[in-house]
Amino acid sequence: MPCKIGITTNPEAKQAYWQNQTTGFANWQILEIFRSKTAAKEYETAYALRHGCVAAPGDADAPITAKESATEHDWWYVYHFDYTTEIA
Repeated sequence: MPCKIGITTNPEAKQAYWQNQTTGFANWQILEIFRSKTAAKEYETAYALRHGCVAAPGDADAPITAKESATEHDWWYVYHFDYTTEIA
């Protein structure tokens, strides 16, 4: 089963988004929480490589909240989930 990993400042909204964008959505987890976006991105990249997950693409296709435009001032959550297929 493929997996995806990403970062967000709003995990509830991101979970709802991905539930609507994938089939077989399962095993949603918050892996780590960081104070800086840079640290969260580094963890995301390393985890994706280590576990063969797809990193959520720069949030281009995901909703970006006003909070997520701030880079280093909010808590950043690294999330992971499994899915069967992505809805195009």
